[in-house]
Amino acid sequence: MNLATGRILALHLQRSCVRARSSFGPANVGNNLANLDVLGSSAVPENNIEMISKDSIIFSNMKVVRSPNKQGTLVAALLLDNQIFELNTKSISKKGPLDLTTTELFTLLEALYPKPELFVLGLGGSSRMLDPDTKRRFAELGIMLEVGDTKSAVLSYDLLATERSPKQVGALIFPSVF
Repeated sequence: MNLATGRILALHLQRSCVRARSSFGPANVGNNLANLDVLGSSAVPENNIEMISKDSIIFSNMKVVRSPNKQGTLVAALLLDNQIFELNTKSISKKGPLDLTTTELFTLLEALYPKPELFVLGLGGSSRMLDPDTKRRFAELGIMLEVGDTKSAVLSYDLLATERSPKQVGALIFPSVF
């Protein structure tokens, strides 16, 4: 390589570096991050949670689960395979470890095929311990658990249901008043 060819090569290299720096400048950071959104083209589940309030859960399909319901019973939102159900929580104690074995939840999960691989539990305004029998029943069904307060469970569920198939992820979301 002679001196002239070396200078031309250095000039081309310098120009390409300037172009690379200008496309990733501070003003373009948002655009560049938007280009990296790998879930942007994924279909949003029909039971995607848009908003939670103290007594309501609002979904992207505009369904609202209000708790207490019109009969005055506290209900939780049960999310399975793009479907939204209301689970009566009348038999669940608000104190001590959360025992879900007194509800119809496990009867439904036993009959369901295929079962979700992962189940997200949003336990109200603050997180609680799960009753050992509840943990054992989920383990017997081969379902892993993600447990937290309602706010963190909603964020986890929306991400997981978008990232995976809604058939693989289920949730039981208690209202914040629970």
